Amino acid sequence: MKPQMTLRDATPDDLPFMLSLAPRLTSTAPAWRDQAQMTAGYEPLFRQALHEPEEGSAVLVAEGTEGQPLGFTLLYWHPTERGVFIKDLAVTADAEGSGVARFLMEAIERWSRSRGAVEIMLKTSWYNTRARSFYERVGFQADHVALVRRLD
Repeated sequence: MKPQMTLRDATPDDLPFMLSLAPRLTSTAPAWRDQAQMTAGYEPLFRQALHEPEEGSAVLVAEGTEGQPLGFTLLYWHPTERGVFIKDLAVTADAEGSGVARFLMEAIERWSRSRGAVEIMLKTSWYNTRARSFYERVGFQADHVALVRRLD
C-alpha cells in the first residue's frame, strides 16, 4: 500500500535529515572515487541550500502521515535555459520502493511547469542502475555522457 504523503519546503531544521541521506547519494560511486570525501561534501552544499539558497532554487521534502521525512530533492531553476536541474533526490532506506521518489518527481514536474520550464535534467552515477531504471520509467532519456579523468 502506498503511504500517504505531503510535500513541504525544507527548513534549516532539515539539515540533519538531509545529511543522513548523503551516504545513499554516494553509495554507487565508482571505486576510484573517495566516498567519504564525497559524502562530507554534501554538508556545505545542503547548508547553503537551506540557509542561503540560490535564487530560483528549492529544497522540497516528502513527509509521511506522522510528519516523518521520507525523502527530499534539491532543485535549481535556470531561467535562460528554461530548465530545471535536479541536483539531488534521495529517499530513506525504509521508504525505498514505496512511491516516495515518484511522489517527489511529480512535485518536481509541477514545480518546473509553474516556472515555464521546457525540460528537467539530472545526473546520476552510471553504476546506480536502480536510479537509472527509475528515471527511465518516469520519462527521462539519456542525453549527455560524462567522462572523468582524475588528476591526482
